[in-house]
Amino acid sequence: MSLRDRFLADPFIIEEDDREHDDTILKQPPVTRKEMWSYYLYYNGDNGYTMFSYIPNILQSLAYRAGINPDTGAPCDMNDTLAPCNISWAGGSMIPVASMMLYVQAISFSIQFLLFTTFGSLADYGRWNRDILLLATIIGCAAQILPIVLVNNDGSGWGGMMAINIVALISYGTSLVFYGAAFPVLSDNLPAVRHATTDPSLSREEKLAVSEKWRNYVSAWSTIFSNIGFLVMTGVLSGASFYPWYNGDVLGNDPLYNYISTVVCGGYWILNAIPYFMFRPRGRSGPPLPKGSNHLTIGWKSIFVAFREIRKLKYLFLYIFSYFMFSDAVNTTNQMISIVQGEITQFSAQQVTIMNLVSAVTSIIGCFFFLWLSRRFGVKTKTNLLIILFLSGIVAVWGCFGIGLDNFGIKTTWELWAFYAWTGLFTAPIWAWQQTMLAELVPKGKENLFFGLFGVVNKASSWIGPVVIGAITEHTSNLWKGWPFILGLFIIAFGLVCVIDVEKAKKQVEEYQKAHPMLDQESIEDDNSYNGQRHQQEQEQRHESSDKTAVATTSSNSEKYELSP
Repeated sequence: MSLRDRFLADPFIIEEDDREHDDTILKQPPVTRKEMWSYYLYYNGDNGYTMFSYIPNILQSLAYRAGINPDTGAPCDMNDTLAPCNISWAGGSMIPVASMMLYVQAISFSIQFLLFTTFGSLADYGRWNRDILLLATIIGCAAQILPIVLVNNDGSGWGGMMAINIVALISYGTSLVFYGAAFPVLSDNLPAVRHATTDPSLSREEKLAVSEKWRNYVSAWSTIFSNIGFLVMTGVLSGASFYPWYNGDVLGNDPLYNYISTVVCGGYWILNAIPYFMFRPRGRSGPPLPKGSNHLTIGWKSIFVAFREIRKLKYLFLYIFSYFMFSDAVNTTNQMISIVQGEITQFSAQQVTIMNLVSAVTSIIGCFFFLWLSRRFGVKTKTNLLIILFLSGIVAVWGCFGIGLDNFGIKTTWELWAFYAWTGLFTAPIWAWQQTMLAELVPKGKENLFFGLFGVVNKASSWIGPVVIGAITEHTSNLWKGWPFILGLFIIAFGLVCVIDVEKAKKQVEEYQKAHPMLDQESIEDDNSYNGQRHQQEQEQRHESSDKTAVATTSSNSEKYELSP
């Protein structure tokens, strides 16, 4: 597809023909321009900016205010945030604030794993998508705005802030899942797609090709709007941080700035979400639940079936396992950095905001670089993924130096700036390339099954790393001693990808397809579901699990299915 077709084509312009088109066979109302652009606007507001910046910054700073230095027994010194600081935890035990922060992440992601596996089918099937997305949006926006009530808190409200943080993460994750599930229904009801669907002269393959073209179009534009929202928030809040404040200082250095910024993010989400719920018709719903299924068990059954089938595909199994490892490594790295930056910058919201800007810019450069590398030199998907894994793993090696050194090992401000630039360039592209690799290893007609398993693995891996690092920190009082664990994850993932023989894997897939032929109708239904699964995972990976450094660009997102030479 040309660049013009991908971004500038108009799905509302239809070439007239003499054939009869019976739109009555389509159960959904046609998409209007207002509905389509409001769908993009929603993602503009739901960009996740505050979820991994201001909200955890506020929680960590409040916990420090309420904490005790275990070495002196005195309250923690807010001017020396690298000194040990413990907080009361469940059962009255005292644990490092860093461990508490990691456990909060683990709790929220484990709850999401259980909720989405059990109730995630409500996003895809039936009429509940809009109502649950609306509820998640209301709760999510409220959770982003609510911290303002703790602006003058002395630290005693850190427990309430922890609850707000968990609710905010869960509601934000829910919004991504249900927003993504609306994608295939919306794209398949664009006028151009409906026109092709009802054209009796087109073959099934031709109809699917038209559908895929406009799905890529919608996916690309929604990604553009999400990145625009992220950059708008970064630009506006970066500029506001330099506003003159008390005693010749600037607003960005005042703790108040954290609270103002998260309110702005919540308000921005509200303003961008309202049009979507105004213009989305009530008749817009997903397909009916398959016969013999129910919402509580269909997700768990899909996991069981996927694991049963994947045993027949050795290389796909190895790749799923390697993905578990490097996904956990990348996610945990970002969560550790979120904690470390608070300690190093003394919770400076201004520095966090500008670092986000560096991350956003370098992420765009990094994604374009690996796309250029592939096209210019014919670098294959596996090779690109190995390069990215190796360069991402260097961060863990770097962090290990901090175990014994005080001035190196991601322990200084300049290292934080270097980290954001490095991971933007060399880690952000990982999510596009891992999906491309998976697409090469998955049998045709089974995409929904295995991409669904991919999503489960992503959720499962998001809480294991924080639990392990939190426990290490709790028993050693040294967050940096968690870096060897992350390094081990990268090494295992790298080794597993190395042993995957893509050509042999493709032959395995061919043999599997011969042994498991699918009926045409089943393939069509699975193809429709697959696009929803794919779109959901792109969003989750780029935001919740990948943190700020994984702002995937439109180029990598929209092109990734054509990256391999």
